[in-house]
Amino acid sequence: MRKLFAVLSTIITLFAIKEAVYVFLSHEADMVKQRPILIVISLSICIPLILLSLWLWSPGRKKNNQ
Repeated sequence: MRKLFAVLSTIITLFAIKEAVYVFLSHEADMVKQRPILIVISLSICIPLILLSLWLWSPGRKKNNQ
């Protein structure tokens, strides 16, 4: 189940990163006018998604039975 969440989270993260790059590289008049707030919004969405994806893909900790 964890791997399923990891795959879904990774797909959503890749889409969010693609949109963030579009915000950074766009030269449209509306985007340029609101670029600072759009950068903050895109980073505030991308960073937690990246951390979630990395956490889901990391191997789970196993308890030592002694």
